[in-house]
Order: sequence, then C-alpha cells, then structure tokens
Amino acid sequence: TTLFRSRMKKAVVIGAGQTGRGYVTRFLFQSDYAITFIDKNEKLIRMLDEDRAFCIHFYKKDRTPIYVNGFQAFHTYSKEADRAIQDADFIVTSTGEQNLGDVAQQVKAGMHNKQKKTVFLTAENGINPAKVLRTHLQEAGVEGDYTVTQTAVFCSTVSVHDTRLDILSMNEAYFPFDADELEELDFEGAVPIHNFEKFFKRKIYTYNCLAGLISYCGYIKGYEVYGDAACDPDIDAVMMRLMEELNPALQDYFQITKEDQEAFTNRALAKFRDKSILDYNIKNGRAPARKLGPTERIMSPMQILLDHDKDPRIMEFVAAAALVYWDELQGKTEPKMDKDLITTFCEINSLEGNEPVVEHVKQYLYEIKKNRDNICIMQILFG
Repeated sequence: TTLFRSRMKKAVVIGAGQTGRGYVTRFLFQSDYAITFIDKNEKLIRMLDEDRAFCIHFYKKDRTPIYVNGFQAFHTYSKEADRAIQDADFIVTSTGEQNLGDVAQQVKAGMHNKQKKTVFLTAENGINPAKVLRTHLQEAGVEGDYTVTQTAVFCSTVSVHDTRLDILSMNEAYFPFDADELEELDFEGAVPIHNFEKFFKRKIYTYNCLAGLISYCGYIKGYEVYGDAACDPDIDAVMMRLMEELNPALQDYFQITKEDQEAFTNRALAKFRDKSILDYNIKNGRAPARKLGPTERIMSPMQILLDHDKDPRIMEFVAAAALVYWDELQGKTEPKMDKDLITTFCEINSLEGNEPVVEHVKQYLYEIKKNRDNICIMQILFG
C-alpha cells in the first residue's frame, strides 16, 4: 500500500485527547490531510466545533507553533461521524488499547459499502495494538478493503493550562510505523520498522518500564511533575540500579548489541530528566490496572529479570507503588477496586497469594504505607 500526497486526502482521528490532538494531528496537518476528530467527550467535541482551531506549542520554543485549523469534529456514533469514516482514506486511533473493541463498533456503520481503500493506524501503547484492532474489526464484521498499521508514541504532550484546546509538545519528529503492513507513509520523520511487535516490546520493556518507575515512585514520593521525579536522587539511583540489571537481560532477550540497548535506554533517560518537558506523574500513571498486567511495563521486565537470574526487587517495588497510586486515586481519576490490593494484583496476573512475587509486593506495600511521608526507596530495597 502506498499513500500518495494530495490535498484531497481525508483523515479521521478517533480520540481527540492530548496524543490524538497534539501529536498525530501534527503529522496529518503537515501532510495536507483534511482532518475530522471523533470523540465520546461531548464537551471536547463542542469546543473543537466552536473554535475550529488550536495551537501546538513546543516546550523549548525551538520550533514555530503549529496553528491547526480547518478541521471538523463530531460526536461518536453520530451520522456525521459515520459519513466522515465513509469518506476517510486514513483512520487514526488514539483511545487506549483497551478501547479498540469499541473503536471497531464505532467505525462499522461508516465502513459499510465503503468504496475506497482505508488505512487504520493505531497510536496506542501495547504489545501489538494493530493486531488487537484487526481482530476486533474482524469480530465486529467490519467490511471493506482496509489495512491496519501502527506507530509507537515517543512524544510527550500536555494540555496548556488556561486554554481550551492548545497543546504543549516535544519537538519530536520520530514517527516509526509498521512497514510489514504499510510500505510507505508520507509523514515528516516517518521511519519504516519491520517486526513491529519486537520493536514495541523493546519500547515497553525499556522506555515504558522507566516511565512507570518514575511516575509511580514519583507519585508516592509526593512529586507532581514528572521531570522533578526523574531527577530526584533516590529515584535516579533506583533507575540506574535497575538498568544495570535490565539492560543485559534485554540485550539477550532481544538479541541486540550492548551498545544498541544502552543507546536506547540513554535516549529515554535524557528525555525523562529534561525538566523543560512539562509532564505529570498522575497523567503518566493513568490506567494502573492495565499497566500492572502480565504483558506490560512492570511485570514483563520483572519476569525477564527473573529468567536471567537478575534481581527483580525494584520492579516488585514499582508494582507496589502502582497499587498505592491506584488505591489513593480510586473513585477520583481511577476506577474503584472491588477487592483488596493484593487480591486485585493476583487476579490481574493470575498469581497465587503465596508466590514469592506476591509476598514481596505485599511487604513493599507495608513499607510504603509505614514510611508514607518520607520514603527512601533505596533504603527500603537495599538497606
């Protein structure tokens, strides 16, 4: 499949939040797509429809802000949304992998009897979100000639306070895409990647693993801003100790060179420590139920460490910190738990209550709560 440049190209962005609006849209807008946003959030759609423009600013002011305009915005499952899907050459999702089943239902009516080829692009975290979406589309009976590809998001975006729609973004033009599904992509910074699932796993087990450590440990240490947490001496020491163990294990797991893995890690650390990139621990910690899952950023690296006879204690502590985050924010920004923390953790990961990892997480929960006002992670972990 090849995408040809033309001002007549039409794109639908399903999920007009910070990544959908502030990152993916930038590439579509610069490639001259006519853009339509579709979202469940009625207030957000109303603001997009009223303003018909917003600005993407850049953290370091190292790039002229991008004035995004001329788009349309419709509520999910509306007739207008169905028509936009019917006309789209390109459909981008930025809803969270756990919502891709709903996305399949959202596009079903618009895809019915569609005459043109459609490219779906997932901009989600996960091991293989394109595969997840493809399965949901098939199960929903979605018709038509379509391809499903994917990207991995390395760019931080946040809403600009005291504006309705403006975004603050990294000046990041790296746009990897699944080249086994799509031959060419006409975006600035588009980089074709083969074996994208391996690439995604490496990102989650390195980049997202460190992001989870920073956000959950930063939260329990009382930091609001992500960069401040990453630069905390205690958290910094924990990260460096972890990567001493995890980098060699990942090097073996992915069969890559020491230099390649260390460069990948160092790029992530440089981004996380950059205080000019404003981001928040509560935002980065969102959806702990998913992030505590067996294929995600905490448990998979922990298992890889165990399989390589490395020390899993730091990731066990991060799991405990994620549970504290969820516990303290349930009913606010996170869903309520039906059961206690450890039972919930065990059910998410199909673990028995007497397994060593469960006992260790339980101990770290106790230590976090006992030292809640003055936590030294290195002291708790290594004495």
